[in-house]
Amino acid sequence: MFKRLFILSLLCSLIVAAKHGDQEGNRMESVVPEKLIPPSPVLPLAQALKTFRLAPGFVIEAVAAEPLVDSPVCLDFDSTGRMWVCEMLGYMPDIDGKGEGDPQGRIVILEDTDHDGKADKRTVFLDKLLLPRALTVFEDGVLFMDDKRLCWVKRSGDVPLGEPQPLDTKIVAAGNVEHKPNGLLANLDNRYYLAKSDRRIQRVGDHWEIEPTSFRGQWGIARDDFGHLYHNNNSTLLFGDLLAPNLLQGNPGVKMKLKDSTQLGSNRVWPARVTPAVNRGYISKAHGFGSDTLDPQTFKLINTTAAAGMTVYRGTNFPPEWYGTAFTTEPVANLVKAIRIVAKDGKLTGEHPLGESEFLASTDERFRPVNAYTAPDGSLYLLDMYHGIIQHKTYMTPYLRSQTLSRGLEKPATGFGRIYRIRSTNGKLETLKNLAALQGLDLVKVLMHPNAWQRETAQRLLVSRKDATTVPYLAKLTVGGSTLARIHAIWTLEGMGALKAENLSDAIQSSDAKLQSSALWASTRLAPSELAKLEPTLLAVNPAAPEVAPYLARALGPLGTAKAFSRLAGLLKTQGKISFLREAAVSGLDHHENEFRDSQMQAMKDPQLLEWLAQGSKDKQPDGPATSGLKGPELASYERGKALFNGEAACFGCHGSDGAGMPNLGPPLDASQWVTGKPEILASILLHGLTGAVTVDGENYKPEADMPGLYMNPTMTDQTLADIATYIRNTWTNQAAAVPEAVFKHQREATKGRAGKAWTAAELMK
Repeated sequence: MFKRLFILSLLCSLIVAAKHGDQEGNRMESVVPEKLIPPSPVLPLAQALKTFRLAPGFVIEAVAAEPLVDSPVCLDFDSTGRMWVCEMLGYMPDIDGKGEGDPQGRIVILEDTDHDGKADKRTVFLDKLLLPRALTVFEDGVLFMDDKRLCWVKRSGDVPLGEPQPLDTKIVAAGNVEHKPNGLLANLDNRYYLAKSDRRIQRVGDHWEIEPTSFRGQWGIARDDFGHLYHNNNSTLLFGDLLAPNLLQGNPGVKMKLKDSTQLGSNRVWPARVTPAVNRGYISKAHGFGSDTLDPQTFKLINTTAAAGMTVYRGTNFPPEWYGTAFTTEPVANLVKAIRIVAKDGKLTGEHPLGESEFLASTDERFRPVNAYTAPDGSLYLLDMYHGIIQHKTYMTPYLRSQTLSRGLEKPATGFGRIYRIRSTNGKLETLKNLAALQGLDLVKVLMHPNAWQRETAQRLLVSRKDATTVPYLAKLTVGGSTLARIHAIWTLEGMGALKAENLSDAIQSSDAKLQSSALWASTRLAPSELAKLEPTLLAVNPAAPEVAPYLARALGPLGTAKAFSRLAGLLKTQGKISFLREAAVSGLDHHENEFRDSQMQAMKDPQLLEWLAQGSKDKQPDGPATSGLKGPELASYERGKALFNGEAACFGCHGSDGAGMPNLGPPLDASQWVTGKPEILASILLHGLTGAVTVDGENYKPEADMPGLYMNPTMTDQTLADIATYIRNTWTNQAAAVPEAVFKHQREATKGRAGKAWTAAELMK
């Protein structure tokens, strides 16, 4: 749903002024002839349905619409199949965003009481929330996020018990509305994962634990059957993680540059209508720029600029070949993209099964698909915010402002929203069951259900209840069920605190790579005494496929025995070229680095591995910010820059809070010659931007989009830019001189002839 004006490809995502004019030499004008731009009135539901172009063999129908639902952005199904929906009332109430700070949002319950496939009952569970954006429903309460807080509120049926209790405010404190965590995705490992965040959440009894994890995505997060996570950013439709989450993060003292996610498919989109109302729509070769945002022949968006919520479809209604396909929403282009995920030999690729057509596209400019879900009945649910303005005021260019006002897209601000069901014309919809009413063995059996929602909901209920009478049934299922049922049984036991070595031994010896990997992953959660019981199995087993090797390496390290070290060394020697094997080994060797090095590394010549082991043996995080040399005004400048980087400017979103960079978003700032080198070069980049490939510390990066310059932005003063420059030059491992305001003032004057034209790396190196 949410998108930025640009993906910043070198430094940080800074505010682009809403009222700056055209750049000299470049024209901020529409490339679409006025006669080709149709009006964009509010369409009643019946008319809106006629605007859809849907893949053959499918139908789309409304499950809920206004006045039953208003501005929906996310949902969760409870164990009876009812929808709990976050309504983000308050997002861009007008073109200037006036009133956005007023708490208007709601969490509502939508219910189909007459079982005709359409919601007919609405219950407001909570109101007066500030821009709610994520929720997950438990039998005894609701965990949710709004614009400022992560909250827990207990419930009795459909009634909240008391006021929401903030669990954490820091997790959502940084950034503006487009740069806030969201998701709260329940994963196989009984943790809840977020987009736009490097934290995950676990419920432990009556309290919640917040743990570090990899930073993922921007708006929306999804998973597959095996716990791998999928995410995106506004200009990239889909990324897929190659490993289970946190497999490589078991050794906190080691700082490894990990690239354990990959882009799946291209970012090409095929809208059903001309798309002038794109923030970068004026960028064209005809207007003096180096590229085209819109196809100069069709005047339609070429590549995504607003990839939003997604799901990996794992239901029972679609034909089998659609199982495991990702569906990513794109509200600016008014479409839903299908990307078929292909997993082979531990690698992921993405295919576009419909070629130059979209799974769903609309000619209605107000159609704003923002999230998608595999539903309890086996179909695909789609949330349509149906809001004329989708770009936040922070990044509203004069061009987009004009486009919005010219067709009255700023009104109405509320009162509309739709939830659609997409189903196969040949598939059956499942009759909903009240899973909460099931007990014991009957609930365990649901772990074998072909619909992922059914399996996952059963796991969540079993973990929540911790009914000891179900443990024998789950233990039996770990050795006697299908692959997916066995995996769910293993992780259900883990979530209940009842997982034993005996529940994993058979699966670890399986010839099924997915089952073997999951069992090895689960072994890392065992208590040391239980893990020791698995040592004979771990020493003898061989990976069923290369993709299993990192999981075995990760499991061997914590054993801490001479035999385990020898087996791990052998694995590194014979299969050391397998991706992530070394990293997984180091991850598992936490507190055993010196023992392993002294006993196994004499004959192994691997400088990188030795360096990681040395880092881990210090048993502490790498050295923190090097700010001791800054005093007085320079230190004050550093602190102002730090606040911008981690707050309103949200630089961490593209480059990470550790400055290590983000895949396909922004290269590293830590140990970057572009940051710590001549301050004039850094100033030039901030003023005019950067385009094309750039090499940082010997590694080449090719960002998806240009970094925009801030030359024409009146809010980005020379002092403000100097503050940011000073901060990034003096944090993490960087140690460079502070940058005074005068440097930016001089460079602004010396380079004014560029008028915002982005530099290439080659130009800056001259």
